Amino acid sequence: FLMFAITFHHLIVGIASGTGILMGICALLAWLGNFVSNLDDFQQSFDKTSLLSSILCLICMPLAIFSGTYATSDPGGIAILYNKFVFSGLAIGFTASFIAGRVRFGEKIWNDFKLSTLQMICASGAMFWIIITGSIGGKISIGESVMDIMPFWPDFTSTIVLPWWISMVMLVFGIASIFVALKLGPTVNKISD
Repeated sequence: FLMFAITFHHLIVGIASGTGILMGICALLAWLGNFVSNLDDFQQSFDKTSLLSSILCLICMPLAIFSGTYATSDPGGIAILYNKFVFSGLAIGFTASFIAGRVRFGEKIWNDFKLSTLQMICASGAMFWIIITGSIGGKISIGESVMDIMPFWPDFTSTIVLPWWISMVMLVFGIASIFVALKLGPTVNKISD
């Protein structure tokens, strides 16, 4: 596997990036269907496309992280790679939130303005972090990226590394927050007409 890690990483990153961008664009178009009458007819198609692409993206992103770890000689020793892991985690979080909202509320989520706006923000957040992560990868591998069109390039060559115990506290806090939201929060039903 190590011999093909770089090739597999490029393959799986392409799938994760493509499906993540498709998710973001289709979610934005589904949300815009509330305002633009021409898009309203296609809202259901945009919804299904964004859901399927988000599921594939969520499956591929961890594979991209693991293959990238094996493709790099010292993944923990370079700050820019550490930032890639952090931003990949943010992309996974936004994507998982998008999927959870869509599954819990159903396809009529786009008819509720507040929930559809939240869905669009989750998809756009995932797309943003996927673009940033891909841009970092492009800078590392070929020296250029999609972010080169921006008038500035943030400095991703340095980072703050938290002690392991703070990371564990944050992990426990995150798991507890999910538990509280799911178990103690109000009952959520699918949105009907």
